Amino acid sequence: MRKMERRVRQLASGIRYRERAIAAFAVAAAAMIAAGLFVAGRGSIFLPSPPLFVISSGPVTGILSSHLSAAGLTPAETAGVSAVLRKKLNLRRLSPSDEYGVVLSTSGALVNAYVLKGLSRYVVLPAESGYSLEISSLSVTVETLRLKGSISSSLWESMSASGVPAETILDFADIFSWSVDFLTEVREGDAYEVVYEQRTAENGRSAGRRILAGVYDGKEAGRKLAFRHGDGYYDEKGESLRSLFLRAPLQYRRISSYFTHARRHPVLKIVRPHLGIDYAAPTGTPVSSVADGVVTFVGWKGGYGRYVEVKHSLGYVTTYGHLSRYAKGLKRGKRVKQGDLIAYVGSSGLSTGPHLDFRVKANGRYVNFLTIKHRSGGGPPVRDKKAFLAEARRLMPEAFGD
Repeated sequence: MRKMERRVRQLASGIRYRERAIAAFAVAAAAMIAAGLFVAGRGSIFLPSPPLFVISSGPVTGILSSHLSAAGLTPAETAGVSAVLRKKLNLRRLSPSDEYGVVLSTSGALVNAYVLKGLSRYVVLPAESGYSLEISSLSVTVETLRLKGSISSSLWESMSASGVPAETILDFADIFSWSVDFLTEVREGDAYEVVYEQRTAENGRSAGRRILAGVYDGKEAGRKLAFRHGDGYYDEKGESLRSLFLRAPLQYRRISSYFTHARRHPVLKIVRPHLGIDYAAPTGTPVSSVADGVVTFVGWKGGYGRYVEVKHSLGYVTTYGHLSRYAKGLKRGKRVKQGDLIAYVGSSGLSTGPHLDFRVKANGRYVNFLTIKHRSGGGPPVRDKKAFLAEARRLMPEAFGD
């Protein structure tokens, strides 16, 4: 038994002599089958019934040709298989998220070699004139999952503890970002629920997730609902959740100065209007455009230091001051989308510490951003409201008191 184990370890270390590799694996495979540890045909991935065995399979952790050679292919076979795959795949861009496999008969003949990339399967087969390539799609199963809980610390920690996948937590926060400020409005005991679709490929890897419905019931934020429709999300009345503005242009620690017509300037020591909001945040904190628009100014502007101005629809203009640096490629005339990175927090100009001076003009006059009604950003309307509400009730009946 120990001798067999040594030979199997040799095989795993990359013995390239076919006769020794086949003999070692045949012994090991027979033992694994007897123990119920090796199931031919598992996952429907190129495991013909015995006496055919996958000599090697797993993630592509290096150069594919090295894996093929270690599996027992001759130099000529390795070169031939690689050449065929290279016609459809950039082998240099394979990564551990991709998988490979080699199937040999017990006599040592190559049956096939394959690569799984994304949801595609690339299979190389021996042919009369060399090798042929077959491309197909992995089958995908879809299931709907429902998870809920309450806030005990942060949204991230609480949702993670209840089993919500990381990417789904981020999506949940993005969906409700127009109606809930998860930095300032989250309270212990707030409740959440998320219904999401999980897609799983036949090799067991995730093929994507998307939220179908969600609810956040907060002491400070109130009760907010979201239902997927087309490419957007809507509330229980069928109104788009997308607003003209983000709740804030950055992830801030606190508001250090509010909109006012009489504030004592911390540097000049005189009383004068402060027609914006100061968000205290560490130097280097990313700053995003709060709405779609066009950059109209990038550069130094007196006491504001490094400064960016963006013009939006409906007569709005937003400005961002005291920046440390600008986003790569940002320049006058560039179009930006809501949430696009435009700069980083700093303390340039007349400033006592790192923060963002954020201001909004409406038709030429400064307005208080915190009191602007976050009007709809014009998401595509729900055409069949009756069908939409029926699906919303099916996904989350308790939200409608059903």
